[in-house]
Order: sequence, then C-alpha cells, then structure tokens
Amino acid sequence: MRMRDKVAVVTGAGRGNGRAIAERLAAEGAHVVLGDLLADEVTAVAREIEAAGGRATALRCDVSSPEEVEALVAAAEELGGPHAMVAQAGARHEGGLLATTPEQWDAYMAVDLKGTYLCARAAVPRMRRLGGGSIVTMSGTFAVVPEPGIAVQAAGKGAILALTRAIAVEHGPDNIRCNAIVPGYIETPMVERWANDHPDPAAARHAVRSMHALRRLGAPEEIAAMALFLCSDESSFSSGHPFPVDGGLSVGMNNIYEFEALRGNTGRGLDA
Repeated sequence: MRMRDKVAVVTGAGRGNGRAIAERLAAEGAHVVLGDLLADEVTAVAREIEAAGGRATALRCDVSSPEEVEALVAAAEELGGPHAMVAQAGARHEGGLLATTPEQWDAYMAVDLKGTYLCARAAVPRMRRLGGGSIVTMSGTFAVVPEPGIAVQAAGKGAILALTRAIAVEHGPDNIRCNAIVPGYIETPMVERWANDHPDPAAARHAVRSMHALRRLGAPEEIAAMALFLCSDESSFSSGHPFPVDGGLSVGMNNIYEFEALRGNTGRGLDA
C-alpha cells in the first residue's frame, strides 16, 4: 500500500475527481480527510470509504474561507498529518473576458486560486514539522492551450501553475514537493452539466471528445491514479511541474473548428 500510515487531505471530495482521488488514496492505506461545500455528499463518500475498509473523516469546507480550510487541515494534524494535500476543489464559470463581470471574476478566483493558496498555506507549516510532504494542485489544459471564450478560467488555471512552481521553489528545502495535475475534459458531474446546458448535448460531447488525441473524455479514476503517484513516495524527486492527464488535448488541438462552431463564439467554456 503506497499511502500506508499517511494522512491525506482532499478538497472538493464530494463528487467527481475529488471523490475518485479520496477513494484511491484510502484504498492505498491513507486516512483521508475530505472537505467539500456539499456536506451531505462528502459525508456519504466518507461512509462508503469506511464501509470498504478504509479510513475517512469528512468536514464541510468552503475553500475560499481561511477559517474553514484551517479547520480542515487541523483535523488532519490531529490524525498525525497531513502528509499529502490535494487542493482539488474548483468552481464552474462560463464566459469570456467581456462577458465576465468583476464579481464573477472574484467568485471564480476565490475558489480556484485563493482556495489553492489557502490549502497550501495551511498545509506547509504542518508538513514542515513532519519533515516534508506533497502538495498537489489542480490546473487544467486552459492554462497552456486556451480555447476561445475562457479567458477567466485560463487566467485562474495558469496562475495555479505559477503558484505550484513558486511553492516548490520556496519549500523544497523543507522537503515539501508541489506538483500540478493538468486534466483534459473528464467525465465528471460538472462536465455533464456543461454539456447538458447546450441545445444539443450530444453534439457538445462529440465536439469535446474530438479535441483529444485519444478521441474520448477521461475518467475520474485516471486523475486519481496521477494524484496517487504525486502524493506517494513514488514521485519523491518530482516537484514544481505540471503533469498532464488530458488524452493528448494539449499537444495539438484536434477539430477545434468544430468546437468553435458548437459554441458559436458565445464564450461558453468549462475548464475540466
């Protein structure tokens, strides 16, 4: 078991990628501390992990709140951790530069960027006392290959990559590693809602599949596999880098014109 005797914090753990990450880390021996705004759902995930023989603690957590993030990580400290922090919680936002209000900008950044910062800020002092640890952030392909109409998401995910590198440089001497997962479009409830918001959901799904070199969307379990690698000692000499799990989306845009036609240049987008 690659996470035996470790304590790992996972935010956004109530569904989608976060849930899959929490389940995989628990299956590998970690006591997982789960945070999510969806208190009922994250509690249900913790119960299912325990029913399967794992160890889990669930707390409601708004990652834009310093107090709630501090409480989440303090719970991990009481268990002897955190040895790993997966700052996975993210927000959904649709709209390009001109279509996004300052209030919408602030709301998106409060979850994706500020939330990542708060998670790292709470984890680092505790990891330092433990002699090290691993922080995993969640960026996205918009950070490196922006699509039309997603300026706000591109800015947020790009800033997460920059923050990841900065954390790695600042806290490498503390034996704290920090790396970013860069997903493509993943079969999560968030992406499902995005597709269903289009007049032709089937066409939306076909368009995003065609953008990936593998011509499919990813599964949350594939993100969880990368998270496990980055949290575990198997990645002990990796720090400060993006790790794409994107089915080849970022190596070259496939059928982007079909995707633009789907949007009609309305600025509808979602960073998976």
